[in-house]
Amino acid sequence: MNSVGDILAAERRRQGKTLADVEFGTKIMSRTLEAIEHGRYESLPSSVYVKGYLQSYAKYLGLEQKPILDAYKQETSQVDPEEQLRLPDRAVVVRRDQLHEIPLRIWLMLAGAVVVLGLVLWAISGLTGGEEIPTTIPPITTSTPETTGTLSPGETTDTTETLTPDNGTAPTGDSFTMAVTVDEGAASWLRITVDGLKAYEGTLSGGETQEWIVTDVATVVIGKPGSVVVTRDGTEVPIETADGRGSVTLSTSDE
Repeated sequence: MNSVGDILAAERRRQGKTLADVEFGTKIMSRTLEAIEHGRYESLPSSVYVKGYLQSYAKYLGLEQKPILDAYKQETSQVDPEEQLRLPDRAVVVRRDQLHEIPLRIWLMLAGAVVVLGLVLWAISGLTGGEEIPTTIPPITTSTPETTGTLSPGETTDTTETLTPDNGTAPTGDSFTMAVTVDEGAASWLRITVDGLKAYEGTLSGGETQEWIVTDVATVVIGKPGSVVVTRDGTEVPIETADGRGSVTLSTSDE
């Protein structure tokens, strides 16, 4: 297909007109008209001015202006400004690398969350020795009613208070010292009741030892029985285990 310049030049020659004639009739400089006829658009001003030149040139020669402008746009692969405004209504082409941009951010966020969660679980397992701590503490059955308050390590209960059995008789036997020790490098959750009072509840770290003087009954519930040693007056006592937990009950009436 002939270019816009070829169409205009051919029509100008057919009408027997020179570039000087067109310059006089359109007030467009002859060198600009020559650049248009030879398709040297890079030497001309912006496309807005070129379209104005083409309209004036086509009008002077008696040609329809729209076909000339359409041919110019097709020749230079230009998009009409009105068509540019309608582009958002058309299908948008997205590059493949853009499709992976958002998912990559999400994967990075998920990876960070997994790392943080892993660190938290690791810290908890270090305190509990990897064994689950009971979330609920079952009621501890003792031979005496439990009273409110907390018994500090090394203290004894007053036998004149309401710690006597339901039959009204005082506890029999001599008092003894109960000690609870956690192995080095381990940790275990414990709940200890001495003479009806809660003496300790929490996690005991490795290498720590707690002692109490028992005048009646003491019970120990252990979260990690394999890492705990319970002694009575320095003699280790067996720990009964069930469902992964351990328990010890010591009484002054035991022979």
